[in-house]
Amino acid sequence: MITPVLQTERLVLRPLKLEDAEHIFKSWSSDPETVKYMQWDVHTNIKDTEEWLIAEEKALDSDENYTWGFVLKDTGSLIGSGGFIYNKMVKMFEIGYIIMRQYWGQGITSEAVKRIIAFAKDELGIKALYGKHAKDNPASGRVLQKQGFVYQKDYRYAKFSGSEEFDCREYFLKL
Repeated sequence: MITPVLQTERLVLRPLKLEDAEHIFKSWSSDPETVKYMQWDVHTNIKDTEEWLIAEEKALDSDENYTWGFVLKDTGSLIGSGGFIYNKMVKMFEIGYIIMRQYWGQGITSEAVKRIIAFAKDELGIKALYGKHAKDNPASGRVLQKQGFVYQKDYRYAKFSGSEEFDCREYFLKL
């Protein structure tokens, strides 16, 4: 299924596109504090962001990857992204999200995640999701907990580059 446009009270969730690269790079993908606990490394040049967006565009009609940009309705500003991707190793969809620092703590990520979960359940018939967060980033865990995710276990995860490892907490949501 092609990733559709979704809406919440404050947001339009839309597929990301290559034209978003400059804004994303300047706004969050190059910000070490914002990407600190992500599995991917901070983007050091716009090419990193463009390569990621090209991969996202290729996956638009995939049944295994749904990613949205979070756009504020009142300003039209793209402020973050999130979605879920099928993890073949665990045979389940993993949810993830990122938002610009100045929007932390305002409930915006929770609002987006709630709508993404509803789409997964109601439109795709997905029966369960899992998510994880670095223990040192409890605010990300609260996003999951607010949506009913239940703690499962602790373990370590590494950035894709292997440059850093984190203690993390994993959560599960039965839909």
